[in-house]
Amino acid sequence: MMVGKQQPAPPVCRQTREKMQDYLDQTLPKRESLAVFLHVRECGECHGHLAALQVLFEGLDHMPPVAAPDDFDARVLAAVPYETYLAMAPLRSPRVPVLLEHDSLPTWARSRSVRIVGLIAAAAALAAAATGVAAGAAAWTVAAVGCLPELSVRLQSLSRRVYVATVHRSIPR
Repeated sequence: MMVGKQQPAPPVCRQTREKMQDYLDQTLPKRESLAVFLHVRECGECHGHLAALQVLFEGLDHMPPVAAPDDFDARVLAAVPYETYLAMAPLRSPRVPVLLEHDSLPTWARSRSVRIVGLIAAAAALAAAATGVAAGAAAWTVAAVGCLPELSVRLQSLSRRVYVATVHRSIPR
């Protein structure tokens, strides 16, 4: 038994404990999950910490759901100062589906240079088809593929605007 100050956990234990929540949620990449598993298997202290978390989460999973009181929203809004309410405006803005988020398209597809090169390739393919230099089907295929990055960015932007406008209209004021 140790008397006095407790020694800080070694770095590998600290790193393992920081990942335990994700390990239990099974959201860690395989390599990191394996590292946590192997460390916990060898380290009694981390094993105990993981076991305690498992018991806690199992207990939380078995708790009955609790409904909020009918006046919950009104009481919360009455307790929030107006300045804080204004600062929370971004949280109240309409959420859009993940597919419509700007970052859902790959970075290379959003790249201005890829979009411009694609449009140039599409224009060149259409010009080649019009002058008879290239076969029609091949030229149309190149044109379609060249337009895809620009078209996907534009369609995503348009869909986002339509979605947000629709949500704004449906929110009671």
